[in-house]
Amino acid sequence: MIVSVSRRTDIPAFFSEWFIDKIKQGYLYVINPFNRKQVSKIVLTPDTVDCFVFWTKDGKPVDV
Repeated sequence: MIVSVSRRTDIPAFFSEWFIDKIKQGYLYVINPFNRKQVSKIVLTPDTVDCFVFWTKDGKPVDV
């Protein structure tokens, strides 16, 4: 699976620590912006994710 990160928010620039924490947890929940009652669990384990695609204007804050 390819995970497209930051289409709605610039996660690398503003929430990189939060995202790294979610990778360590192995999952996160995403709320559908058009139907707030629809929540999806996204598994972020190495056996399910092939790569992350980051959409950012400032990748400097990401320090892994």
